[in-house]
This record gives sequence, C-alpha cells and structure tokens, in this order.
Amino acid sequence: MKKAATCLLAGILLLLVSFYLPDIYQNYQIHQEQADLISGYVKEPEQPSEDSGDDPVSDSDTDAEKGNTPMYRVIDFEGLQEINPDIVGWIFVPGTQIDYPICKGSDNSFYLTHSFRRSSNALGAIFVPAETSDTLEDAHTIIYGHNMRSGRMFGELSNYAEKSFRDQYPFVYIYTPERSFTCTVYAAYRTKYNSDVYTIGYQTDTDSYRQWIGTSSSHALYDCGIMPSGTEQVFTLSTCVDSGSAQDRFVVQCVVTDQWMPEEESNE
Repeated sequence: MKKAATCLLAGILLLLVSFYLPDIYQNYQIHQEQADLISGYVKEPEQPSEDSGDDPVSDSDTDAEKGNTPMYRVIDFEGLQEINPDIVGWIFVPGTQIDYPICKGSDNSFYLTHSFRRSSNALGAIFVPAETSDTLEDAHTIIYGHNMRSGRMFGELSNYAEKSFRDQYPFVYIYTPERSFTCTVYAAYRTKYNSDVYTIGYQTDTDSYRQWIGTSSSHALYDCGIMPSGTEQVFTLSTCVDSGSAQDRFVVQCVVTDQWMPEEESNE
C-alpha cells in the first residue's frame, strides 16, 4: 500500500511538472529576452545634476526635467527592426512589468501565438491591429496583449482597476521611431470584446470621435480627473479579464498629453 501511494504521488508530481513546465520555461525565456532587450536597445535618459541649471524642455504638466522622465528614453528601433521588421513601437507602463516592443503583423492573429522574434510562443507579443498606421499616429490606436498569470505581457494591466494604482502611476509611455508619447490614463473598465471601444478609423477633431470618447469613457470605474477634448490621440490597452466570461476584456484608455521627437535634439 505504501509503495502504491508513493508511486501515485510521483505520478501526480510528474503530471503537474509536465503541465506547468512549458509555461515556466516560456516565462523564463520571455524574462531573459526582455532583460536583454532593455539592456541592449533602450537607453535611459541621463539624470541632470542638481547644479546643472538645465531648464525643462517641455511645458507639459506631465513633464519634469528632461533627465527625470521616461518620455526621453531612446529606443534603438534600427536594431530592433533587424530582429523583426514588424516592430513598430515600444510601450512602457511604470509600476508594472510592461516594457516591451510593439509589433504589427499582416493579420490580427499571428502575434497571439508568436513572440516579437516571430518564434512560436504561447505568451504571444504586444501588438496593434494590422489596420493601424505604421507610425501609430491614428486618432485611436488599440494595443493588445495576453493576460498572463505570471504578470508578463499585459498580465498587470488590471492593476488599473484600482484608483489608487492609477493615481500613483497615471502615465503610459509609447515610443515610435519618429516620436515618444506621454499618455495620461483617463479611463479603465471591463467591456465586451466586440464593444464600441474597439472602433478605429476615426479622425481627430470630429463630432463622431468626440462622441466615441464620451460614450466609451462613460464606463470608467472611477474619475481620473481628465478627459480628452477630441483633438488628441487616444491609445486603448486591451487584455483578457482575470475571471468571468471569455468574451470580457479589461481596457485602459490614455490620451496623449505630451510628445517628443528625438531628432529635434540631435539637430540642435
């Protein structure tokens, strides 16, 4: 009896290991790739000295001194696009693990099951719809990512369900080869996968765009104290929910409140 019980326990352990090992390995692989990417392709801004006398280079309320804001990170897109020409941007969300390249495929399913290196991976990649402009300058851009138990990809996006988290980390940073965006979170909520929030193709400063902003943001879980006027770009970050219907999604919407073009500095 004792021997049989031992064999049964060993069998259960083996089954559990065989079930979880692929996830553990893929999470480790993504962690290593992310660390290598950040160290090799992301240059953090230099911190100005206290007596340098440097003035801020932006009048935006979202900006501190130049060396003190993530908007001035420099991303080596030339190097990243040698890895994969589908990489069109980068996203960084302080307070989370979200610090990844953004891909754009020829369809809307490839990067559900492939990494930014185009290798098969259940974690997928952060990506935008195929209809999105290469420069991510549409009036409304959707960015997708899987909700992983480990917190990888968009697994920590649901932190924004709590107003206290949003108040501590109100900004999302999005980078493209042409410019860097500081985006302020103005709404977070649960919605259906086919709701109007996923409508794209708008033009800024139009009645239809303003109506969409008002309607979609009316579902917000709490008041962020800011609302787009309809003249700015909006990014919607979308992932699956932690529990509930398979049709449900959690979205975080942010409006561009500042931007910087790296070449402006290089030409000075």
